[in-house]
Amino acid sequence: MSDKSRNNAESRARKIAILDATARLLREEGLQAFSFDAVATKAGLSRQLVRYYYPKLDELIVDLCDYLAMAYQEMLTTRIVEVGEVERLNFFLDFFFGVSGEHPMPNNLEVYDAFFAYAVGSSALRDRLCDNYKVLGQVIGQELAISHPELDPAACSELSFIFVSMMHAHWGMVASLGFSSQHNRMVRNAFDRLIASYVKDGPTDGVTIKPWARGS
Repeated sequence: MSDKSRNNAESRARKIAILDATARLLREEGLQAFSFDAVATKAGLSRQLVRYYYPKLDELIVDLCDYLAMAYQEMLTTRIVEVGEVERLNFFLDFFFGVSGEHPMPNNLEVYDAFFAYAVGSSALRDRLCDNYKVLGQVIGQELAISHPELDPAACSELSFIFVSMMHAHWGMVASLGFSSQHNRMVRNAFDRLIASYVKDGPTDGVTIKPWARGS
């Protein structure tokens, strides 16, 4: 390995250590504990080294958002191959509502509540979260169209937005506030009933709001 490759590998390892430590900090102590000193202590590194890689907290938390999103993507890709189903909607819904049994979600749900709180004052993180959730919504919308071809594109788009909204609110209640995880199945079943209601009602019409649009 060349010196340049070695240095790149070391830098990547240190950044991952910082990101993992930040995730643990936000999960265990919340956003109120988020600081360079706390991250450095959690990572077992110096404050100066953390600031060398991330001069601003905004840069660190946005990079963490990307890091966790990639972890979800890699996990889903691997498990989709394991499941081996063409119609993957049920798998996605089971996974994201925490009822997939052998395929649990990563243990970082509280971190996303911290993200939302931080995003109030950070346009960079707010934009990144919007992009990530919109991509997830597009995936769910595509799977809805495959599993339920009787749904029109507008219905799939609406349901995708409702799904992401329900998922985030649900995990805020369970992971952050501590309500029983037995609610997972209740919410998962509720979303099936919601899909069924859209199928029964037929094509959507008179919709004035375009899902995933930003601003007033």
